[in-house]
Amino acid sequence: MRAHAARGHAQEIGRGRIKIMRRAGKPYLVGEKFDLGIGPFRGLRIVFHGLPYQLQDSSSAGEDGGEGMLFPLLSRAHSHIKNDMVNRRYSIPSLSSLVAFEAVARLRGFARAAEELNTSQPAISRHIRNLEIRYGVAFFHRDKSPVTLTSKGSQFYAGVVQGFDALQSAVQELKQVDNRVTLVCSHSVSHLLLMPRYGDLRNALGNEAELRVMTAEYNLVQAAIDSGGDIVFGYSETAPDTEHVVVCAEQIKPVGTPEMVQQAVDALSGKCEAPPLLRLQKENYGWMDWMDWWRAHPEYADWPISEEFDSYVYLLEAAASGKGLGLGWRSFVDPYLARGDLVEMPVEWHSTSTKVYARLTHFGQKNLAAKKCLSLLANLQ
Repeated sequence: MRAHAARGHAQEIGRGRIKIMRRAGKPYLVGEKFDLGIGPFRGLRIVFHGLPYQLQDSSSAGEDGGEGMLFPLLSRAHSHIKNDMVNRRYSIPSLSSLVAFEAVARLRGFARAAEELNTSQPAISRHIRNLEIRYGVAFFHRDKSPVTLTSKGSQFYAGVVQGFDALQSAVQELKQVDNRVTLVCSHSVSHLLLMPRYGDLRNALGNEAELRVMTAEYNLVQAAIDSGGDIVFGYSETAPDTEHVVVCAEQIKPVGTPEMVQQAVDALSGKCEAPPLLRLQKENYGWMDWMDWWRAHPEYADWPISEEFDSYVYLLEAAASGKGLGLGWRSFVDPYLARGDLVEMPVEWHSTSTKVYARLTHFGQKNLAAKKCLSLLANLQ
């Protein structure tokens, strides 16, 4: 029996190839004899497109002396394969409503989102209202300005941003740029560590490589890595197993405006009430917080928390505007200290064994430009 392998759709399996074809009105799998690593293909029970099959050898050799093998394939499997793409559906909101939601959440205001998207504020409000009606949840706290995300809104925002980042990555991959280096990190690392030093890093890297920064919520960074990141930033008490550098050690102390810091100094000596504290409310994945500072400096333990933030960038902005005393991470807060927007409490930095590492992913290990970039990231001060 001759297997007309030139017809049909080819698909890689193991170390051989198979083809889906139709002969005498019946669907078949046609392919070479090959080994999947656990014995010959003959009689192997497999799952094909989600359906289980017992495949049997129906011819040991083709008429022309080749090694063609013919396997019966159930008709319902053929229909499943044929209709797989046709039946695929995604129950998600419109792209315009997701874009509006992301802009409002990121800019923390309906008017600012409307200005960025070149549309009207009522149009933005309609998109958000329709989303909230559709899912029966409130995404924003509207009783204060700027608007903030609810807990459900924060969860949804993380997914939306991750989806947009993946889409943006796919679009940029179409450009087929050689020697591209993609850094994957949290929004805080991007804004506070990389952005102030981006120009120096770019100049040191040279013109032979394109530098790109992909941001994601810290708990979603792994998914961003899978989309093609070369270097990833993360917190850890132990060094990564793969090639890496230390970007900075974790050190903290309170920071604030000169007036707020002076009030804190006076409060420690009993001259006045303690200033309000600003706290990061997002889930902690290993970095220090006020609890760590209180354990090291119990004299601060009774000071009141006045406001919480789900973004460290927003927390520092609030501290710079005099809203309270924030906890400063060294290297992250350096730009604010250099500009004089914030000043340090006159105490020593508190440190632990936690460090911020930059490490090569499996993509970066094959990218010479990424290896050069990694060496430049060492002790990024």
